[in-house]
Amino acid sequence: MPPRKIKCSFSDCKSAAQRISGDCAFCNGHYCNNHRLLEDHKCQNLEDCKKEAFEQNAMQLNKERTQVIRGV
Repeated sequence: MPPRKIKCSFSDCKSAAQRISGDCAFCNGHYCNNHRLLEDHKCQNLEDCKKEAFEQNAMQLNKERTQVIRGV
């Protein structure tokens, strides 16, 4: 018996969810190609995602910051 297709978690959507790209790590939903982006399925944790991305970018910028050597 073939495995059941997972339906899109978005309300009123009857499409099949995408296997890997349709999984949302922030709300644990499974979404079709039309609703796979955070903005498209109105993810409840969108602000957490933005905050996490901002912190990662800030860490990367601090890591790449040029240090001034004085007294050389």
